Amino acid sequence: MKATPGYGKSDPREIAAINMVFVWVVIFVAVFVGAANAQTVVNQPTTTTLWAGSQDITQFGLTQFTLPTSGVILSGTAISAITGQPVRHLWYGDAINGICRIDPEVDQVIPATAGIGGHSVNLLTCVGGAPGKIIITPGQLTFDAATNTLYAGDTSRVSGGILRLHYLPSGDGGQGSLDLVNIESLLGTQNTRNAFGACPAVKDPKNGTLVPIVPDSVALGPDGNLYSGSVRDGAIIRIISPATFNPATDCPGNGGSGVTPGPNDKIQIPILSPDEAVGTGHNFGLGWIGHTLFGGDSLAPWVKFNADQCFTSANSNNLCGSPLSGGAPLPTEILASMAGAPQGAAISDAQYPTFPGTTAYFASFPSVTKVSNIVDASNLTVQTNYGGTFSFITGLTADATNNQLLFVSADPDQGGVNGAGQIWLVNAQPCPPGVALAPVNVSATASASSQATVNWAEPLTNCQTITSYVVRTLLAGGTGSGVPDFTVTATPPNTVPPTTATINGLTNGTSYQFEVEACDLAGCSAFSSLSNVASLTSPAAPTGVVATLAGVSVNVSWRALADPSVTSYTVSAFDSVAPGVAAATVTVPIAVLNGSCPTCGFPTMTGLLGGHTYTFTVHATNIFGNGPESAPSLPITIPLSTDVSILMSAPGTIAPGATLTYVITVTNNGPLNAFQVTLSDTLPAAFSAVTTTQGVCAPSGGVLSCNLGALNAGSSATVSLSVAIPSGGSGSITNNATVAAFDSTGAAIADPNTANNTARATTSISTPCLTSTTDIQTTGSAQNGNPVHGAPDTFTWQIKNNQGSVAANCVTFAASTTAPVGASLAIGSVSTTIGTCSIINNAVSCSIGTLPGGQTAVVSVTAVPSLAAPANSYSMSGIAQLGSGSTDTNTANNSFTVLIGAQ
Repeated sequence: MKATPGYGKSDPREIAAINMVFVWVVIFVAVFVGAANAQTVVNQPTTTTLWAGSQDITQFGLTQFTLPTSGVILSGTAISAITGQPVRHLWYGDAINGICRIDPEVDQVIPATAGIGGHSVNLLTCVGGAPGKIIITPGQLTFDAATNTLYAGDTSRVSGGILRLHYLPSGDGGQGSLDLVNIESLLGTQNTRNAFGACPAVKDPKNGTLVPIVPDSVALGPDGNLYSGSVRDGAIIRIISPATFNPATDCPGNGGSGVTPGPNDKIQIPILSPDEAVGTGHNFGLGWIGHTLFGGDSLAPWVKFNADQCFTSANSNNLCGSPLSGGAPLPTEILASMAGAPQGAAISDAQYPTFPGTTAYFASFPSVTKVSNIVDASNLTVQTNYGGTFSFITGLTADATNNQLLFVSADPDQGGVNGAGQIWLVNAQPCPPGVALAPVNVSATASASSQATVNWAEPLTNCQTITSYVVRTLLAGGTGSGVPDFTVTATPPNTVPPTTATINGLTNGTSYQFEVEACDLAGCSAFSSLSNVASLTSPAAPTGVVATLAGVSVNVSWRALADPSVTSYTVSAFDSVAPGVAAATVTVPIAVLNGSCPTCGFPTMTGLLGGHTYTFTVHATNIFGNGPESAPSLPITIPLSTDVSILMSAPGTIAPGATLTYVITVTNNGPLNAFQVTLSDTLPAAFSAVTTTQGVCAPSGGVLSCNLGALNAGSSATVSLSVAIPSGGSGSITNNATVAAFDSTGAAIADPNTANNTARATTSISTPCLTSTTDIQTTGSAQNGNPVHGAPDTFTWQIKNNQGSVAANCVTFAASTTAPVGASLAIGSVSTTIGTCSIINNAVSCSIGTLPGGQTAVVSVTAVPSLAAPANSYSMSGIAQLGSGSTDTNTANNSFTVLIGAQ
């Protein structure tokens, strides 16, 4: 009856053995970890019953459970006769049977009989336990209710990696089933693609090991991305847009092995868990509550606040894990003295995107620790030994619709005997009579006209079951406002009331504070402390305005207001010759300043006049209007300057072996005369000839240098440069040149507009376009499917030649954008791995050229959704085509549209 490793499965006892290695380390470390955290210990009564499996195989025999893992509860389409709602079943991972459904429904109470739980495995629903398909030895499961997609860590040695499965709510007569055919392996554990086409393992940026190694934990973040951890490495992997992730096109490094993924890849390593600091690290479970990620490693539970911002533009693409130079801080280890190590599982009662969740659970092998208010590490509510003592816990499953229920998976034989597993149901019981404590951390924000949003945290003692909250509205200072109290209750199927409320009917121009009480069956608590002041008025004036000269531009900084209603700041420049009229203004959205406050700063104010003296003020803006101007900065005089510019023209195409001539025009736009102007051109091909209307030009070492002499304001000089194109040339040729101005002492003259000091021209070398018959495919994706307005997003396009033995000739690619009325999706830059690209009228045009069989060209486009519209859909469409006379055997896959929803 031993659990032998069939079909390439890993030994089910492997994880247990790995965990136990760290026990002695933990005994030493646990005394010190988490000492800075404050926690309130509670002792809520619970009842624990055998729900499935065998209580003791020596007395009651075997069932079908072996090392049952952390599962999920999924709804079908059939209506339950018990609840009147869609029927719900628990799905779990089994070391022998794969991923299976447990019958009957979760909400049907069946007492254990003769030491055997009333629920059992429906073997007909199991996926991954038979040869001929992907063989699954599941770890933790996570579910996307928006797309009915199930994800699993898979620890088997053949298909091991991160898997995507598809749930069918209407399957099996509405009880729900899994698609038995369409199972995709997204990321494997091998250094090359596995037999199922998954991306090869990627490099842990700290220690260079290939990850995942025994991928055991998965959880969907609030950003809709999939996060995964490994038993033998501390790297947390993120897969961007996992429901549409395509291993054929989206692997880092085009599927090459040993790649350290970057911030633009669709597989990333954004976080290192804490115990990687003392070795390779480990992760035995993951969960999210809001934007907080938590997990269990070999030392203690850990949390990372705002974890979905790690390795994104929001934190300057920093990896969260201080063992790396320049990285953001490590996650914080907590509860080391209360939650035993090593950790056997970690989950939350959240389910993306339906249920936000409020509670975290951590399991060592014999016990469970329940944690509430984990998003406030200084005010945790902890219950140890939750539900009693168990024999070797192997997984946890929380009921997202009822946080009073927890399913604890265990296997007393640690997988040594098939069918010795158990699932216990822990049911939280009403606390002894008593009134809940008051909520904490109450905060308020003016969110719209006549409206404010109030948030708070659960009471520090979460033993009593909260049935409702009451929000009281007061005038600033704590006097009555006349606004009725607002009661917050749970919205079915949730049984827990939310900890946020929107209060309407307020008076614009008035400031308010709020207090909240919590109610349970025994009554209501005292009201909380008052929130911060939420002003339904325009903001106050900023302070601390400082202006610093930066060449001919000015940097302006100021102290941020302690006012969460501020949406932007506006910087104004006042010329001393007309002090009452703003000579220039720049408005900076608060989102752009995120991370650079409380001392906020705008990089530069340009376009100021040389020789003029300016002062600068700042005002803040919210939904109610502009606040007053700040006190002015100290005056700054802009240096005298002149603007020299350069333009370059060249033919769009040229034949191999011909002479290519560039016409370069240098202009002094004033206002100063330049004593000397120089031109430098890095020659793109062999020098042929040069003429100039003034000065002297000469080539040397592949660079053409021109001393054009004096150039008065308003004057221009023209240089004609010719280069020889090789007779065998192909592709394109690009020329770059720069210009600078100097005074009579040889010092560089300040230039107010350095953007026009460089010019470039690209010319295609025309070659006969050979005809071909092949299939060109276009796919695309966005780095962030829900970016902030005004923040850049990166679109990645893959143009692939699907015919492995035939080259595609004269391939072109074009991309264009669409946006809501009054808004725009502005393209900022474009690059390609093959050929050349340009931006014309906010559209991308690329000449890919020849694309060998089976190869892919990658085009990266950055674009910014404008600030002019509310949250809405934007799109970018791309299309690839063969040259004239060629035949594309499948034009249906030539185009692809990527949608994003800016916020």
